[in-house]
Amino acid sequence: MYPVAKLMAVAAVVALSVGTPVTSAQDRAAVVPGMKVLIDNDCVRVQYHDVAVGQTVPMHSHPHYVVYPLKAYKVRVGLKDGSTSVSEHAAGDVHWNEATVHSIENIGDSDVHNLVIELKPGAACH
Repeated sequence: MYPVAKLMAVAAVVALSVGTPVTSAQDRAAVVPGMKVLIDNDCVRVQYHDVAVGQTVPMHSHPHYVVYPLKAYKVRVGLKDGSTSVSEHAAGDVHWNEATVHSIENIGDSDVHNLVIELKPGAACH
């Protein structure tokens, strides 16, 4: 299984953060039918992101969020201004992301498998 300490660190970051909305693109759930949602409450939405090799996820938005890669990945990130960058992370390499609008293309050699924890904008969680 995955290291409990890292998952607890993810939970701590989520608990201490406040999200802000990004409304200029569709929610990822709207552009990826069947996206697996593990938890969706007043404070957070925890999702399982699975992107096959060569697959592209169309432009979509996220509020502030944390990503926990279950395995290493390499993707091309496209922003709404037309710019792109490459993002690579190792399994267990937890990282924080500001609210964003982007597309994702899996340019690596293996499928992307991530847990994504989105913070609900304006939530007053305890």
